[in-house]
Amino acid sequence: MGAFRRARASLFERGAGVLLAQTAFVYLFLYLPIAVLITLSFNDSRYAVVWQGFTTKWYTALLQGETVARVDPNAAWNALLNSVEIAAATVVISSVFGTMLAFALDRYDFPGKRLFTGVVFMPIIIPSIVMGISLLLFFNIIGIQLGIGTAIIGHVAFGISFVAVVVAARLQTFDQTMEEAAMDLGANELETFRFVTLPMIKPGIFAGALLAFAMSFDDFVVTFFIIGQENTLPIFFFGMVRQGISPGVNVVAALIIVATMALVAVAQWFQGPTW
Repeated sequence: MGAFRRARASLFERGAGVLLAQTAFVYLFLYLPIAVLITLSFNDSRYAVVWQGFTTKWYTALLQGETVARVDPNAAWNALLNSVEIAAATVVISSVFGTMLAFALDRYDFPGKRLFTGVVFMPIIIPSIVMGISLLLFFNIIGIQLGIGTAIIGHVAFGISFVAVVVAARLQTFDQTMEEAAMDLGANELETFRFVTLPMIKPGIFAGALLAFAMSFDDFVVTFFIIGQENTLPIFFFGMVRQGISPGVNVVAALIIVATMALVAVAQWFQGPTW
């Protein structure tokens, strides 16, 4: 028995070592490109892939409003503002209507519900280029001028589906007896939703909103077809990379990464410890 226990312990130790190595490899695979990008943003060379020494002159020039290796800071800033505006509007609209849609699918039975559920999943499943072309044709047929407004409409078209799917998954595990207990104690439907239902499904709504924001902020294909003469950050980066990767592109990307990490840290701080 002693030899068997030692062999089993040795097997568990080897398994833990393999799992640790696999975890380290996954994190390295995910974050090494980001680390390389940030490192090259301090490269003292106009060619981003050739290291010639450490410098902060690209950051200084960009923050002072100077053009850095074909990167116009004003154009980058306008593209960032457009991306944030579109993503923020998408999150608000998609969260409201996506949550309502999830409740309709979870709480009510109606003719054609199964078909309607499939329609909800379609914006997630169909290729982005198909959705972009179809939205472009739709806007041209009804005579809407392309711009920020059409981009918001297009992003909401798929953002609602992401929110609805996430919130519906949360509602699958929701205990409706809590609502019944609240109403038995005298709460009306609005009070029950505000003080019982909403706090319990809030993590699902928040997760769906974050997913909608990420999909909107990063979207290139759909936005490329329906935004007209305006620019978003992915389109701006695509135009810059076509001319070659420059230090200015790396600087803008590094600043966005740092800002994103700061926002995540602030959100975690407000949320508090989870243990």
